[in-house]
Amino acid sequence: MVGVIHIAAMEVAMKTVFTTAAVLAGLSQVVLAAPVGKERARDLAALEQKVIGTWEGQTGCAGTFIFHADGTYDLKGYGPATYDSAGTWGVRWDALPPTLVLTCKTSELSEEIGKTTELKVTRLDDGNLAVKHASQTVERYTRLRK
Repeated sequence: MVGVIHIAAMEVAMKTVFTTAAVLAGLSQVVLAAPVGKERARDLAALEQKVIGTWEGQTGCAGTFIFHADGTYDLKGYGPATYDSAGTWGVRWDALPPTLVLTCKTSELSEEIGKTTELKVTRLDDGNLAVKHASQTVERYTRLRK
């Protein structure tokens, strides 16, 4: 009985080793295919440039985001009480989807000042931005053209 359990445990261990090796082989292809150094930084910077601009919320409480090139933002008419706030923004690329990080510096709601909010970017193209809150609520925005 002990020998049978030992053989079964070895089979599970071998499957784990082979599965891990297959995953690592797949990841190495992705890593090797990814641009490195300045080229990768340029690609990420180009994606962040897509955030810059004015984005109008598609629901009544989403408000309007204005992302400035200097790393600051304004949020107008957010929430059911339609308050305004402003602060700094950045995009963190340590996981997919990327995370839009907002740090509130001024707000009509005092409890928001100093608060950092992380939003998962689920869509970003020339005309659309969608972000997911920690509550799993997704807000959709469309770019306003000048």
